[in-house]
Amino acid sequence: MRSYRQWLVFSKAVLALLLLAGVNSASFAAVNVDRTRLVFAASDIAQSLTLANDSVTPMLLQVWTDAGETASSPDNSRTPLVVLPPVFKMQPDELRTLRVMLSSRRSLPEDRESLFWLNIYQIPPELSATKSATRKLVLPLRLRLKVFIRPTGLKAPTANDEQKLRFSIASQGITITNPTPWYMSLTVTATKGIRIGYIMLAPYERRDVVLSQAPGVGTTVNYAVINDSGNWRTYTATIMAKKES
Repeated sequence: MRSYRQWLVFSKAVLALLLLAGVNSASFAAVNVDRTRLVFAASDIAQSLTLANDSVTPMLLQVWTDAGETASSPDNSRTPLVVLPPVFKMQPDELRTLRVMLSSRRSLPEDRESLFWLNIYQIPPELSATKSATRKLVLPLRLRLKVFIRPTGLKAPTANDEQKLRFSIASQGITITNPTPWYMSLTVTATKGIRIGYIMLAPYERRDVVLSQAPGVGTTVNYAVINDSGNWRTYTATIMAKKES
């Protein structure tokens, strides 16, 4: 256990290094999860997810939530979510259920979804090969999963809701408008080969996306939205003229 403890106190310096290296991606994780997001429906007070240690070594995990502050630590994070257990060890090939509890909805908006993030911080052991090295850097890994909380009366978005996204001409690209109370995670392609990678729009958000080649009015847009299950649903829309503010 001694080799783990040096990592258990969360380090912002280490986190900054991880972010620069892009090590917070699930593709680098030894411990993997069975979903990409958690959704609290209007009546839910708890959600669970399953973790699997796919590595050949034990891993120590520290888990907490934040409100979008990437550099936050478990000590200074303040959300209405409680994760159990917050610290635990997983053996190789072990499965473990993680429980996320919603303590209160009182501070959350009543007309739209709220978004928080679940952090799964993986701390590998110090192996004999690294113990003997004169210069070494053992990097922990971190996963971040979205946690959506819906207010009373707001159900899951339907295909009709996802088709309400609007695309219009902007000065240097296009404007994407989300007129719904849900967060919308999507990718976009246009008939002229224009491609917009993964973006997420907050409820009622309008976002200008700068493009190297601006499309014309009437251009067909194909876009895909991620649903609650983590699957994609695809739609087609037409780029409209710029709206007057």
